[in-house]
Amino acid sequence: MGQLTVQERRRVFLARHQTSREMLTRLSAPVPAPQPLQPSPRLSRIVKTVLIAALLSAGWFVGQAIELQVPTSIVEALPRR
Repeated sequence: MGQLTVQERRRVFLARHQTSREMLTRLSAPVPAPQPLQPSPRLSRIVKTVLIAALLSAGWFVGQAIELQVPTSIVEALPRR
């Protein structure tokens, strides 16, 4: 009862072969890349404006903390011996 006939073995072989061929075809098919989410143009503009304002204010605060003093002439910038 556990043995298959030649025709049944052939059907099983062909079914397995067809399934493996379909699997290989499915796995080798190119997959489209997901599209990145695009923020709305208005939100993007607001974020850019806030970022520029933050960078400018941070630069101003750093400039005030360091108290950058620019020499008035090249002679003052040269090291003295």
